[in-house]
Amino acid sequence: MNVNEYGQVFFDTHETIEQLYAENNISKFVDNQQEITKHNVFAKHFEIDEIIPLDKPIESAFEFHKQLADKWNMPEHYKQLDIESFLAHKLQSLNLSEDCYIEILSNELDEFRTRNMINLLKFLIYLIDVCKKNDIVTGVGRGSSVASLVLYLIGIHHIDPIKYNLNYKEFLR
Repeated sequence: MNVNEYGQVFFDTHETIEQLYAENNISKFVDNQQEITKHNVFAKHFEIDEIIPLDKPIESAFEFHKQLADKWNMPEHYKQLDIESFLAHKLQSLNLSEDCYIEILSNELDEFRTRNMINLLKFLIYLIDVCKKNDIVTGVGRGSSVASLVLYLIGIHHIDPIKYNLNYKEFLR
């Protein structure tokens, strides 16, 4: 087991297999204090203002990440982006104006909104823009994500889910 300068635990392939065969729970090596410490080190390193005090009680890593869900580190204009307008414009630019696209886009956005994931979508738009500006190749698509019309319009994958009759609910289970 190796630990880097940020407190992240890394296992090589051999160590991981040994832990799994021994039926050890690898997640036991990470606790809430480590999650907070890692976040604070990264926040300081990248000059992010959000520092979490170590004495703050957090029930789980999920709760920790949930607290930070609305505090994405991205340029302000992405935070202010009207996601519905952005995606509607993408539909128009791809000449996908059939009613089925509009209906599925609306339904899928409702799902993302219900799950409080709109800021994640804004961050993904930012991430894809950074990739494009820096000539970083993104994949054609992988797994159930290709069933998402929203991710297709953002540019996460390049497979039109309507054309192949894929249901976004496969992705958002």
